[in-house]
Order: sequence, then C-alpha cells, then structure tokens
Amino acid sequence: MAAGNLIGAIPAGRLIQKKGLLCALICCFLLTPCIFSVRAIVFAFPFQLVLALLAGVVLSLWAVCISPTVAHATNEQQRPFAFSLVFSLGIGVGALGGLAGSRLPGWFVSFHTMLPKLGPDQMTLLFACGITACAIVPAAKLSFSNIDIPAQTRPLLSPFLRRFLPAVAIWALVTGSFSPFATVYFARHLHMPLRSIGTVFTVSQSAQVLAVLAVPFLFRRFGLIHGIVFTQLAACLCLCLLAIVGSPQAAAAIYVGLTAFQWMNEPGLYSLLMGKVPAEQRGGASASNSLVMSISQLIAAAVAGWAFDRYGYPSALFGIAIIALLAAGFFRGMGGAETRATHVVNKTSQYVDPRSGK
Repeated sequence: MAAGNLIGAIPAGRLIQKKGLLCALICCFLLTPCIFSVRAIVFAFPFQLVLALLAGVVLSLWAVCISPTVAHATNEQQRPFAFSLVFSLGIGVGALGGLAGSRLPGWFVSFHTMLPKLGPDQMTLLFACGITACAIVPAAKLSFSNIDIPAQTRPLLSPFLRRFLPAVAIWALVTGSFSPFATVYFARHLHMPLRSIGTVFTVSQSAQVLAVLAVPFLFRRFGLIHGIVFTQLAACLCLCLLAIVGSPQAAAAIYVGLTAFQWMNEPGLYSLLMGKVPAEQRGGASASNSLVMSISQLIAAAVAGWAFDRYGYPSALFGIAIIALLAAGFFRGMGGAETRATHVVNKTSQYVDPRSGK
C-alpha cells in the first residue's frame, strides 16, 4: 500500500490538472469501496498484494485532493481553521470508526445464518465500504470551476516550493521515525502492559482533536510560519524528554504532548502550501508534497527501526530530536526569506526617479 501511495501521487496531480478536482474526488470515492470490498472477499495472498498496491494508488487521490479542496472552499483567513477542522474530524471520526469496527462483528453474528458465506468481519468491512461510497453524494454537489484549468508551469519550478519541499522532507523524517514504533517503545523499553498502551493511544487521540481545533488561535497569535516552528520545537523537546524519562506514566504524558504538537503542525503546513501556490497549480503542488512526505517517511521508518535496534531508544530519540530542530530551522529560514522579499518589494515601490520625480 505504501508503494501504491508513492506510485499514485504524481498521476493523481496530473489527473486533477487534466480532468479537474471534482473528477479526481469522484474517482476516489468510487474506486476505494470497490477495491476494499474485493479485499474483504478474496483472501488469496497474491491478489491481496495486487489489491493493496491498487488501494495505495487510489488512496493517494484523497491525500492529493484534500488540500486543494479545502483551499478552494476558503479564503486565506479561514484556511487555518478549515484545515484544523478537517484534521480534527479525521482523527475524531477515525476513533469512532475504530470503536464501531471493534463491536460491529459481534452485532453481525446474528445475521450470520442469512449470509453463510460471509463472516462477521467481512460484513463489517463491506458495511464500511458502503459508508465510504456514500461520500459520492455530497462530493457530486461541489463545484471547482475556477481551478479546473491545466497548470501552465511546473509547480516544482516555483521558488517557494524549492524551499518548502526540502523543509517538509526533513520534518517528515521526524513524523515517520517514532510513530510506527511507539507501541514497541512502551512495550519493550518501558515494559508497559498492553491494556495501558491502549489507554495511552486513546487519550492521545482525544488530545490530538483538541490540539488541532486550538491551532488556529496559535497561528492567529504568532503567524503561520512562527506557529509551525513553535510546534516543531515543542515536538523536539518532547522527543528529548522521551529519551531520558524512565517512568511509564511520565512517558505516556509526554507522548500525548508529542502527538498533539505533531498534529497541530499539519494544518499550518497545508495552509502555508495552499496559500503560496496559484489556484491552478494546487493539485500538482499537493501531489509533490504527498510524494516527498511519503518517500521521507518510508526512509525514516526503515532507518529508525535499525537505529532503535542498534543504539537503543534514548540515543535514537535524541537523533530524531536533532532532525526536528533542523526542520524548525528550515521553516524559520522560510519566514526570513519571505520578510526579505517583502522588504525588497516595498523598497522598490518607494523608488523615485530623480529625473522625472516618479
């Protein structure tokens, strides 16, 4: 599936540019339930591999579409709150979906005699696919006429993207390093019981929802770039604390803070990207951002797994914290570059020709 995400990112951007954002969304909501329905029925491992690849390609459509969709529906002032609302709903509804998914199989047991060839788990998955297909109805009512125009320039040639994508790549190394191994960290390094680990993740999801909803106030107070830098520095501090604490309770509290700051960062990143890119280039820019993040997180997970095993959690976590600090420096530099560019424009606009007085 990860390979499918990588393969599908750039074609998704091309599809948006050529056929429009609405077409890409409809394709996503049509193909996703179809592919996952087949995955719930066909168990042969070779088919599962092929279907997982296709699922990754299709899901990359959603990852690429979400940014320009929100950007189109909002102005620059509304955008940070809109992204925070979308991300908080994603976390909250995902948590409710996980809760329902764990209980629906038991409820479907009563229908097992009606559908003897399908198990309760399969019925639950097919039910989820049906819910996903319902998204076609509201999506079909959306209109994106003013951005359904093929881009005339390559987004990667944009000076802003040449600064933004390397910074995002470094930050994605942070988000992709520890998150996949958090369960192992609590279980092996701190010897926390599985039941307690589940509680930590539940509390973490609740904190993420609250943090993402609160993030517009942070950006309004400090500005978009400074707000992003603040969340990255806070995440850096949390990683350092996780490296030195030995108490499971303290580590759990710090982990909740870490995930909250990481998710607070997301609305800012997407708001910054969509605010600095012309409307007709947002699909391609979103695809480039998705591709860069996927590659970085894939590399991060592989390297982090080796580092945790070779050097232990404290040393590896300090290394990830240093990368987070480097990412904050890159984004801080983007703010400085923007300030200098604005200063140059203002100085140019105030120039007076001594010969003409204009």
